[in-house]
Amino acid sequence: MRSLLIRIFVSFWSIIVITIIVAGALGYAYAERARVAIQNFEVSDAMLEASEALREDGREGLTDWLRSLPGVTASLVYVLDDRGHDLLDRRLPPQLQIAMKRFSGPRFRRPPPPREFGNLRPARPFTQLIGPDDHVYTFFVLPPQGTVGRWLAERGGVGIAILALLISAGISYLLARAISQPIRRFRESAVAIADGNLDTRVADRVGRRRDEIGLLAQDFDRMANELQRSWMRQTELTRNVSHELRSPLARLRVALELARRKTGDLPEFDKIDAETGRLDELIGQILEFSRLDADTNEERTRINLDELIRPIVEDVRYEYAGNESRIALEADASAAVYGYPNALRSGVENVLRNAMQHSREDGEVHVRIDTEASQAVIAIADQGGGVAEDELERLFEPFYRSAKGGDDARTGSGLGLAIAARAVAMNDGSVTASNDAEGLCVKIRLPSAD
Repeated sequence: MRSLLIRIFVSFWSIIVITIIVAGALGYAYAERARVAIQNFEVSDAMLEASEALREDGREGLTDWLRSLPGVTASLVYVLDDRGHDLLDRRLPPQLQIAMKRFSGPRFRRPPPPREFGNLRPARPFTQLIGPDDHVYTFFVLPPQGTVGRWLAERGGVGIAILALLISAGISYLLARAISQPIRRFRESAVAIADGNLDTRVADRVGRRRDEIGLLAQDFDRMANELQRSWMRQTELTRNVSHELRSPLARLRVALELARRKTGDLPEFDKIDAETGRLDELIGQILEFSRLDADTNEERTRINLDELIRPIVEDVRYEYAGNESRIALEADASAAVYGYPNALRSGVENVLRNAMQHSREDGEVHVRIDTEASQAVIAIADQGGGVAEDELERLFEPFYRSAKGGDDARTGSGLGLAIAARAVAMNDGSVTASNDAEGLCVKIRLPSAD
């Protein structure tokens, strides 16, 4: 069916129709069975059989005879003791309760005297059986009218209701499954796209349907295609613009050097040189971020984190040689992961540079490599006072700069931690930031190679 509306309508309508048909067929079969049993039932024969059973085995024999009655005929015959209780402890029908209440006098329960006095002979409304112990048992046969319906309600009604529930539950389950499975796949695809996997599609699994859900799957994939194309165009534009800016910057620096040779050193030349250097660094970070966002051609290898990070620490120490901040490295030599070495090196280096930039002048940046359960953890903590709690999650957004960073934050590009987050994600890891006692602590968690 092409329409989900029609599908749902037909499903629920089918439940009702099938239930009615099955209930009608079972009811007709039970009714026919009951009608045949009633037609073959003879009251006089039943009385004689009951009398014979009572004479031979007493009350127990009469009770066994009642239990042996077949099918619907058991609903016709009631035998009550002298207290008005059915021998099978059944609930008395209303008409029998009324009759027993009306004819419950002692003269109706005792056998009639051998002689009748006067001109009055009281009728005996019910057949009575006298047991060997002189106990009186009243034999009552209900009229056939209404017996079939009563018997169906007692015997067949529960079965029909259970069957109807099973049929409706089965069809409802299939309908709910047909609706919930595509929705679950839509959710999985939406989460994957939100995580940056723009190659995710749902039409290959759901798009073959010819109802509204199938059309929605095709529209969802069309939207994902447009998002992917827009992201690729944006990435390509950023990369091209950055490359194009590198050439004018190089020419600007050459021109600046020539001007210095002609006119000598001027404070303005130093300012131009510093700003040009900042612009060149920003363009380099943009290119690095774009490279990480694009598909990598690097192969995954086993990476020993101590061997990877120790040279990074030495390079950053050399770069910040004039800074009084120190870098302390504490590494578990056995910590190893599988991933892309260049991307991971870039991520750790950016986090470490960010810590050196924001730590106080006489502070210490502590780098710790450890293993926790099935993860390798790289913790880099500075002594820069940390940031506001509501800014922690935004630190890894591109071009976001903390308001607490002062001049350092304003002069930074806001790309360092974003590059780190992207590099860690490429290696199936996660990066988080938290405030500790003296500053900001960034933890990189990666699946352990062991």
